[in-house]
Amino acid sequence: MKKTKRFTLLLISLFSFSGNAQSQPKSKPNIVLIFADDLGWTDVSTGNTNFNNGSKIYQTPEIAQLASEGMSFTNAYTNQNCAPSRAALISGQYATGVDNGVYNVGSLNRPDKRTKGFPNLPIKPHEQQNVIADVGTSIFDVLKTQGYTTALIGKSHGTPHPLKAGYGIDLPADIHHEIKVMVNGKKTESSYLALKSDKNGWTFDSEFVDKYANPYNQEYIDKTLSPYKNNSEQSVLMGTPKHLTDAIGDYAVDYIKEKARGANPFFLYVPFHAVHSDVVGRKDLTEKYLKKGLSPRLAEYGSLIELLDQNVGKISNALKDPNGDGDLSDDITNNTIFIFYSDNGGLVDNVPLKGKKGSLDEGGIRVPLIFRYPGVIKQNSISNQAVHCIDFLPTLADMAGASLSSMNKNNGEKAVYDGASFASILKGKKKCIDRENLFWHLPGYMDERFRPTTLIQKRIGKTYYKLFYYYETEEFTLYNLNKDLEEKNNLLKNPSAKDMKIALKMNVDMVAWLKANKAPTGTFVKDGAAVPYPKADGVNKYKQ
Repeated sequence: MKKTKRFTLLLISLFSFSGNAQSQPKSKPNIVLIFADDLGWTDVSTGNTNFNNGSKIYQTPEIAQLASEGMSFTNAYTNQNCAPSRAALISGQYATGVDNGVYNVGSLNRPDKRTKGFPNLPIKPHEQQNVIADVGTSIFDVLKTQGYTTALIGKSHGTPHPLKAGYGIDLPADIHHEIKVMVNGKKTESSYLALKSDKNGWTFDSEFVDKYANPYNQEYIDKTLSPYKNNSEQSVLMGTPKHLTDAIGDYAVDYIKEKARGANPFFLYVPFHAVHSDVVGRKDLTEKYLKKGLSPRLAEYGSLIELLDQNVGKISNALKDPNGDGDLSDDITNNTIFIFYSDNGGLVDNVPLKGKKGSLDEGGIRVPLIFRYPGVIKQNSISNQAVHCIDFLPTLADMAGASLSSMNKNNGEKAVYDGASFASILKGKKKCIDRENLFWHLPGYMDERFRPTTLIQKRIGKTYYKLFYYYETEEFTLYNLNKDLEEKNNLLKNPSAKDMKIALKMNVDMVAWLKANKAPTGTFVKDGAAVPYPKADGVNKYKQ
């Protein structure tokens, strides 16, 4: 080959490499984790996450698209409400874990509407922690050992609020959905919608997203919202206050834009407030659902669900075109693990599941979960493996190449985690993981939704069972979830020999777990004595 030809080929090669430098894969995948708030198992329109029980009312086309591109989990679990779910996800520990301690939002002694403040209740609840310990072993800390830049953009719960620093979070963008500022000389409050304050103009009362607080204008509608119109009349938004969900989505998009060019991988955790109980939708989408005949509250609920879905799309599309110029040569989708998850069961109607947010019934703890990682996770795939908040830390550690065995606390003690990695399932190497049991433990009360209870879920073959123990009455209930998703048939009412064998095994495992974790149970009001664990053979009283 002539020298001039070699030189020409070399130049072509060099220019080709330079032009695609942004799309060259990093040694480790970026990770984007979107955590919805109070989004139920059946609130999304895809059927992949819920045995084809997707919503026929609420439209979530972006989440449905995500499901078609990745793996959906039908048996994805959280805790019964938000703070303990977030604490478990970030710490990798059950509430009983030494560095966790978060069982409920606020306390385990929350007023009960039935009893007006707990008169005559037999158990004095355990006094819990409200935030996890910052000991240098969080999910952020683990990923930082592999060179990750880390960010939290959204709701801090289970971690301090306001969140200023710590936990291995490089960008602790703690944003609240309640806005309180002076407007025309009066203290004014808003949920989700920006206010025009006397001091700073349009604001979300947040240093992180105030730059996105200006009202909707034509440029924003055309450039940012129009791709997600989906039969809504977006023109009604002109001049109306910006919704916080859009602002958080915009901030996440800009974070991706900034970090996509960096040498280090990034972990972006986006815990949205949508669709929390203070339900305020966006005007165009609320009108859309009102026209469908929904009540005002349900129209707001549907509006907020679809608004969340649009921001899932915005963040996902930012990976395809980080600099937003329409040229996809900087696409980082193939080198990014993208996750959609919810912190607990839905607020409204989770049929066919029993119960809702705040309960340990399936409607309170079973949620949508989707993982996408092109070329690694099979498209449009579904797993029935039961997974939990505590499993995210070891799973993402696996995917990022981090060794948990080498993680130590700040004081030099060995880090301890309760979760199990399901990376092998994501990669298609296994159908299930070795773990058989999951546990929930609530040593107190939350209004009318839960009372002192321990729950074990066990997988036997391909069948999942749930055994509840109620400390006030010393009673058990047992359900076969494969046959009885609605939890209508307590097998201990008329148990077969097989049912009793399963119940006894679960009973033994429950007590062993309680003892191994030194799980608190509270004390009896009458004499201050510690509430005992269930008897290891307590279910035998149900033998026929």
